[in-house]
Parts: sequence; C-alpha cells; structure tokens
Amino acid sequence: MKYLPIFISLLVHTCGISQQFDTSRYRIAVEIPDKTNDFFAHDRFWRGADGASSIDLENGKILWLFSDSFIALDSSMSRKNSKFIRNSIAIQEGYDMQTAVIKFYWNKKHKKKPLAFFHKPGKSWYWTGHGTRIDDKLILFLMKVRRIKTGLGFEIFGWSAVLIANPDEDPSDWKMQYLDGVDTYGFIAGSAAVIKDDRYLYAFGAVEPATHEAYVLRWDLNKVHAGNLTSPEWWIKDRWSPRTSKGIVPEPLFIGGTEYSIHYDTTLRQFIQIQSFGFGEASLGIRMSDSLTGKWTEPYLFYTPEYPGVKKPFMYAAKAHPELKGSGLYITYNVNSFDLGELIDNQAIYFPAFVEMKIEKK
Repeated sequence: MKYLPIFISLLVHTCGISQQFDTSRYRIAVEIPDKTNDFFAHDRFWRGADGASSIDLENGKILWLFSDSFIALDSSMSRKNSKFIRNSIAIQEGYDMQTAVIKFYWNKKHKKKPLAFFHKPGKSWYWTGHGTRIDDKLILFLMKVRRIKTGLGFEIFGWSAVLIANPDEDPSDWKMQYLDGVDTYGFIAGSAAVIKDDRYLYAFGAVEPATHEAYVLRWDLNKVHAGNLTSPEWWIKDRWSPRTSKGIVPEPLFIGGTEYSIHYDTTLRQFIQIQSFGFGEASLGIRMSDSLTGKWTEPYLFYTPEYPGVKKPFMYAAKAHPELKGSGLYITYNVNSFDLGELIDNQAIYFPAFVEMKIEKK
C-alpha cells in the first residue's frame, strides 16, 4: 500500500517564500456531504483506491485517476478475494454529485488477473498524477515507482506521461502514447496539479524522495499536443527559463507534498492550493496566491477528519475538485490504516472521502 508521509513545518514563512494566510479577510466553513461519501463504494469489483485526481474531459464527463487499487475477483464486494493493482481509472457522467454515475476501468486483458490500467513490463510501476485536456487530446502525468529495501519500501524515482488521442471514446479503446519524462533533477512533474491557459501547460509536483520542495514547469501547448515534453521551462528568479543543470536550484514555491491540487477561483480571483498536512491523523489545509508562481500564503489548516471505528488510521493526498457542482468546493482525502488486516476488513475506509468547503470574503 502507498504510505506518503508529509513532514512539513508550518513556519515556512521563515524561509522567505510565503506570507501569512489572512484569516481576517476570508471565512471558511466545512460540511460533510450526506450523499457523496459512498459515491465510490457501490461497484462490486472496484473495492477502493487512493490518489483520486479528477480531470474535466469537457464533454459532460470527468476522468478520475486512482493509484493503488483493490479489484475483487468475484462479486462478493470484498477485499479478501481481491487483486491489488497499482492504478485504475473511472469515468463520471455528469458534474452534479447528486445525480452523477461512475464506471471504473482497469486492464482486463487477462480476465482472471486484473492489471493496472497504465502498465509497462518491468519491476517498477506507475502511480497516477494529474493531467488536462488539450483540444482533441488528453495528457496525463504518471509517477514512476520502484521497491527499495529501506524506509517505507518504495521510492518515486521519476515521471512519465501518456498522451491519449481519443479521450471521448470508451477508455478500453483509448489509443495511448507513453512519453518518457526528461531529467528534472528529482522533481516529479505532474505528481500534483496540471493546469493550462491559452498558451501553456503547467505541471506542479515536488522533489522526491522526502524533501518535497514544490516547483512548476511549463511547456507550450502545441508541443504537448504533439507529444513533445522536452525542454521544459522553470520559474527561476522571477522569470521563465530553461534549467540546464542540477546546480541551478530555483527557490521553491512552497514546501509541499507529492500530491496536492491547484485551481483558479474566478470569484475570489485567487489560485487555491489544497493539501493534507501531517502524518497519521493529518489535517486538510489551504494556501492562496494571486499568481500560480506565488507568493503563496502559509498553509491554513481548516479541517481534521475523525475516524470512528478505525483503529490505526492515517490520512493523505487531499485534493480539490472544482469540476464538481455543489454548494461549495468538493475536496477528497484518502483514509488508510497502518494495519493491513484492518484495511482488508474495514470497507468503510480506502474509498476517497469527501468534504465540502465554502470560502468567501468577509
């Protein structure tokens, strides 16, 4: 299972890279939606996963990307007789969470042996990051992961991407072109938010392993559409420029985590960053910025979940989903257990959980 500890100091302003979150200017309220927290739990074979990034396919559908996933081998809706695969996806029909429906996908080439949806032969595997649609194509970023004998038993050692030529078709018929990621000096491009404007695609992420300095790269949209992810530009000393060596170290946007979300709020006219903070029974936090390159505020922790009936919980990978329609901003987070037996038996966890955050100016 994926364990992603986030070691973060809330005093990041001492690094000179952030500013205080203005609690006198904004009011934040959190609600637990009544009808959404079992949204992912009804499929008889897809029995939970983590990750949970969402992408608007711009055709009334939303693509969900998941990492470590349980696929039941029978219709018992149980994890006890399941295959554990490294990633899966889903297509949601409709933006309204009260009426939307969802269908899950993984590689079904071998009926008795479910495989990861994004899969290449070898000992390493892919976890999912984020992506975006560019005209008639879809670009998705993937984390490259392998086993190690120290620490948590794995490391994220690079990134790749996959360009999908026909995203409006059923995912089982997608034409996928895998693109090798260039050397980004330990920075995992696209492990977090991927957004676009009229000219560029921007890929956020963090440095791995463990240090989690957050950066952003950009590419010309036309180059990405053509499958060219070479020569990214970095935000270095207040301008976009190539980074030609590891010795050129940009100032990080903030100290973050492997997975987080960033989107632009047109009402507040602010970029919003959502992330989980802490390790174990962690909290949800928000940063804000006038620009995607910062300055970003310090994190403001606005919600700490409770875990009734879970003996050894830990929470991670909080992300916002602005594509979803509701009375506020939908945010998911993952709840796992340090006890593998509890994870297998307790199917109240390991399905992405929702909260709805409302933020407004005072």
